[in-house]
Amino acid sequence: MAPTYLDTLDAFTNFLAAYTHTLLYLRTLYPRTSFVHARFHNTSAYQSRHPLVCEWIRDAIDAVRTELLDGTVSRIAVVIFGLGHAHAHAHGNARPSGTGDVQIMERFVLDVDAFPVLDRDERNVGLEWASSPPSSPPSSRASSSRSASPSSHPDGDNTPSRSRSRSREPRPLDVGVDTDLSEQFRAALISLTTRCAQLAPLPEHCSFNISMELKDEADVDPPVGHPQAWIPVQPSLQKTGRRNDRRATVEDEPEHGSTQESKAEDKRKRGQDLGGVRVTPIRTVEAGTFRFETWVEEGRAKFADMSAKGKGRAEVGFSSSGERGF
Repeated sequence: MAPTYLDTLDAFTNFLAAYTHTLLYLRTLYPRTSFVHARFHNTSAYQSRHPLVCEWIRDAIDAVRTELLDGTVSRIAVVIFGLGHAHAHAHGNARPSGTGDVQIMERFVLDVDAFPVLDRDERNVGLEWASSPPSSPPSSRASSSRSASPSSHPDGDNTPSRSRSRSREPRPLDVGVDTDLSEQFRAALISLTTRCAQLAPLPEHCSFNISMELKDEADVDPPVGHPQAWIPVQPSLQKTGRRNDRRATVEDEPEHGSTQESKAEDKRKRGQDLGGVRVTPIRTVEAGTFRFETWVEEGRAKFADMSAKGKGRAEVGFSSSGERGF
């Protein structure tokens, strides 16, 4: 039977989780000894062993899945950033560029704008096909599984069978995925590993976040309900010129403690980190009705950091020749 919409969406969110964990390993945001090597869609992948990191990623992707079901997401990005004051002190600069201002280093983008959008009734039908009938009591399901085991025969002993012990093992997340889609996921993970090996190393003290760009449609509202799983990104990562005038009016309202100068500065910076200064394509994934593109954007802050490090090395070399460098 062909996979349903929900089956394919679950396969994508599982891929997104593996993609994020592997990305954190490849970009060395955490010590590599804190990751475990695994196989996902018949290729190498990595997973963090830290429970808080795993919980955060799981909750974030669950929130992404909710928005994907509503058809409001245009792009998903794993954003790697550093703090301005940390980089300034690391380079010996007594005057940082800002008080903890976020410097965007890299954005690993997944463009999901072409994902199909289905009505809720159609999604529910798919969900019923993909799960066990809710009317079946647990006892009947257990008895039916035991009836297929040789040890449940009246003449057999009570030794647990190998098949029953295997049934208690967690089901691998890449099992049951359509073959074409599985091969596409595999190719995307391989391409991610290849592209990350070609990127320049990140500076120290970087962290990451997961962000979404909403579709530019009048009926798409930000997910700001309670409990609030999402918060607005910084102005430099917000799109400009949205057609939703109502949202633009809300964003332009003065915030508590904000000044006209700070609002003007936010407007000036709005969208300046989108696109980066260098874009490297990773992979286009297409299987059936599902299609998305992946690429990495390297921000100007990353190259500014590399330039500052190179300048520091030049100054050290000059002062070592007998001159006094400041």
